[in-house]
Parts: sequence; structure tokens; C-alpha cells
Amino acid sequence: MTRFFDFHLDLVNQCLWRCGESGVDRRIALTPKAFDVLRYLVERPGRLVTQDEILLALWPKAYVQPEVLKHHVLELRKALGDDPRNPRFIETMLRRGYRFIAPPGAGPDAGRAVEPKPAHGRLVGRDAAFAQLHDFLARASQGQRQIVFITGEPGIGKTALVDEFESRAFAGLSGLRLARGQCVEGYGGQEAYYPMLEALGHLCRGPAGEEIVDILAAQAPTWLVQFPGLLKPEHRETLQSEIRGITRERMLREIGEALASIAAERPLLIVFEDLQWVDHATVDLLSALARRRSPARVMLVGSYSEAHLALVDHPLRALKRDLLVHQLCREISLEPLSKGAIEEHLAMDCPDASGSPDLAELIHRHSGGNPLFMVITLDHMRSRGFISREGGAWRLCVTPDQVELGVPERLRRLIEARIERLSAEEQRALEAASVTGAVFAASVSAAAGDIDPQDFEDLCEGLSRRHQIVRPAGSQQFPDGSASARYEFVHALYRQVLYGRQTSGRKAKLHSRIGARLETLYGAAHGQIAAELAHHFEEGFHWARASTCLQLAADTAILR
Repeated sequence: MTRFFDFHLDLVNQCLWRCGESGVDRRIALTPKAFDVLRYLVERPGRLVTQDEILLALWPKAYVQPEVLKHHVLELRKALGDDPRNPRFIETMLRRGYRFIAPPGAGPDAGRAVEPKPAHGRLVGRDAAFAQLHDFLARASQGQRQIVFITGEPGIGKTALVDEFESRAFAGLSGLRLARGQCVEGYGGQEAYYPMLEALGHLCRGPAGEEIVDILAAQAPTWLVQFPGLLKPEHRETLQSEIRGITRERMLREIGEALASIAAERPLLIVFEDLQWVDHATVDLLSALARRRSPARVMLVGSYSEAHLALVDHPLRALKRDLLVHQLCREISLEPLSKGAIEEHLAMDCPDASGSPDLAELIHRHSGGNPLFMVITLDHMRSRGFISREGGAWRLCVTPDQVELGVPERLRRLIEARIERLSAEEQRALEAASVTGAVFAASVSAAAGDIDPQDFEDLCEGLSRRHQIVRPAGSQQFPDGSASARYEFVHALYRQVLYGRQTSGRKAKLHSRIGARLETLYGAAHGQIAAELAHHFEEGFHWARASTCLQLAADTAILR
């Protein structure tokens, strides 16, 4: 049961109730899809939920126009009595999506921050990260301001970690205030201080909002004027003189003082999501907050994708390095899940179950431990009948060798979008590498792609430093005396997508070149890799050479 103001959402019976003046609850009629939309928003309080995200989650196998979603939101507004011009429940983010802004459990006269019930933990393999975050929050509550960056590859679970941390923090720290903002990729420009403005708006419209507005009016008028709908009549005349000659320096000074005042009585947790899209003014804000010497019960958590940030020469990279050197910030880098963590996730709804090591191994190998890839792969396997749920736990319905997963369409789109962000040279190099194998020698793949070996190695090295698709895998010595750096794909799925996006003719040509290059490198010792050579020549339509290599591989096996 989830409560907000005088409503409560009954998840068991899938209906909405409103508490009447007599104390008797009244059921509010909602269509099934409208209920699903409300539930999806309520379970993600305070954060922007895009239209695409809702459509993909609630209509996964159908193409639905955004107007259908708008119709259901309108139905919810009528049921809740919510004014879109001055919302208390669902805030429309123009051309982007919606935010559920009603504080959980709060009634209309709530004057303090209400602690929501802790979320049921659905995360595995993140105990160390939670321990660090709670330690930093404890320090912040004692007046030691904290700036924390959470990084990792796309889909690694940064948002899920932050969401769960918020729930646990509210449950464990009385009176904690939360302000949350999200950076948005800008194509025609970005509004300065966007995530901070969004976070302040969340505070001003939440419990004790009038108190926050009064603090901003007194200490940060240049910020309060950004919210004309919140200005009181007595503020308007005063602010007219205050805001003359606004400068960036003044705004930074004012917000630092205002946040310290907001957190004077209760700790304040600020969350900025997707800092890879952060505007330059907000980078200055992060720097100013981190370098302030006065005590403040403030903790700011910012999440971003290292891979996206590395694609541009963004000042946030330089700022983070400088803050780390001077010990003015903390960094938590999320790693892929282990096979044990995946097995724990599979048995989560059935703690007494023994789990399925074979299924965990299969999921780990296919997803590379990426939580998003894991979830999509599970849905894909269930839709194809490879797995089922028995007693709350997942079980394989076939033997592991019968499972042919391929790449789920949703994952293919995600990976394709990531590949398209790379330069044409990087894409061409990775396509050649995908034909070579999951682990590849730079000199062999360079010959296949007709790329200078040093240029190819530089491209791979640059990608690995930016946490992009490949990583170093040592070096390889060949029988002819030459050596080459080796790399491997971070996820097998990346290699499958890169391989599959090429034409049959191009793949055949690359396989032929790889086979010829390996024959030259191994010379008389090419019998060591006869099976590998046979594969490349077969895919390159050189049947005679493939047959010779297969015979050699068979003879070698008999001798062994």
C-alpha cells in the first residue's frame, strides 16, 4: 500500500482509494492502464520518467502513440483533482515526460519531511557501494559536506543504486530532505543550472515548501525569480531591486548559502542524474559547492556514464580529477555483477530455493554482468520459453546447450545507438575485430580491415581508456617472432551486433584476410590453429583451403 496525501494506491487489489472526511475510504475508478501508469510513476518518485520509458514498460510489444499516454495522464489528473498548472501529484515536463512529485505518505497539512517506507531491496552485488554511501551520508549529517560521483557503463545500475539508497536513507535518518534533478541531453542548447533548478522546484513544492521559498527569498533571490509561480505578492516588489545585475558569481554564492540554511536543521541529500549531459554552469556550481569551507549538512550525489563523458572534452572530467586530487569529492565506480550475484538475483523471490547455477552461468556469459542486459535477457528467454518461474525462482526449461539467445531487439537498439556515437574509423576497426573473434590481436584485425597496425592499436587503446566496448587483454607472441597487443570485447553482445550489422560480402572478405594473415604469422606451425583457420576460410568461401585445414586439425587431434 503506497500513500500520498489522502490517497493510497492498493497494489494488491490494483485500485486507488481516497480517505473521506468520515474516515471511510472511497474507491476511485481507474481503467487498468491508467492504474499501471500511476503505479509506474509512484514507484519512481521525484525523477523524470520519459514518455518512451513508460511506453516501452507498459506497452512492450505494441506501437502506441504518445497521445494514448497523455489520455491516461489526463484521466489520472481528473481522479486525483490535480491542476496541471499547479500540480501536486503529476508534473508534466514539457516534451520529455512526467514526474510524480507528491511526497510519499504526506497529508495536505504536512509540515515536515515524511520518511517513506524502505523499498524492498531488489539489488544484489552492491553491498560495498551502499556501505560507502551510508558512511558519506553519516559524515554529511555531522556537517562534513560530501560530493559523491557514481560512475559506470550504461545499464550498470547507477539509477537503481541511487533510488534504493534514497529509500534506505529516509528509513534510517530522521528528517532527511531530498532534492533531485536530472540533466537532459541538449540538441539546441541547455538551460544553465538546469538540474539544480529542477531540484529546488521539487523542494519548494514539497513538504515545508513555504519555508524553502522564504529561505530563497532571503538568501538566494536570483534563484527564486526562476520560479514565478512560487513568488508571493510580498516578494515581487522586493525582488525587483535585488535581481538587478545578476552575475554567475553571485548566483553561486547565494545558492551555497541557501543550501546551508535549508540543511541547518535537517540533512539535505541532493541527487543529480545523468551528469554526462550537464551544462557548464552546473559544473561551476559543483566546483563551488565542493570548495566551500563552511560546514554544511549537505550530500550531493551525481551519477554519470563514463563512456558518454569520454566522447567529448567536457569540463566535468577535469573538475572531477581536480576534486579527487584535493580530496574534495568521492567516487564510486560500479562494476559488472558476478555470477554469484546473478544467481542471488534469480532466487530473490524464493530465498529457500537452491538457485540455478547453470542459468546464472548462461546469463552471466551473455550479459557480461551488466544488470540492464541481464534483465532484458531474462525477459527474452522467458518469451521464448527457455525459462519459467517455479516457486518464485527462475528455472531452465531446456538444457544450456539448447539455448540460442542471439541479441534481443531491445538490446540491439541500445547497442546500435552506442556504436553510432563512435567515429567512422572506430566503427570500421571494431567491425574488423568482431570478425577476428571475442579476443583479438590488434595486428591481425588491422590487416583484415586494411588499417595501419599502429593506428588500429591507438584506436583500441583510446576506446578502452574511455570504457568503450573493448578492454586490454595482454599481448600475443607469434611463431614468426612478432608480437601484438590483444583486446577483448567487454560484452559478447557487442561483438554479435558489430558482426551482424555487416554485409555477407564484407564479412567473407574479412574472414579471408584474417585466415591469410594467421597463416603467414604461424608459418610451418599453422597446424596449432588449424581449426581456427578452417573456420575463417569456410566463412570466406575458400572451400579447398578450409577442407585442408579441417583435415590437418583432425590429424593433429588423432596424434594427441
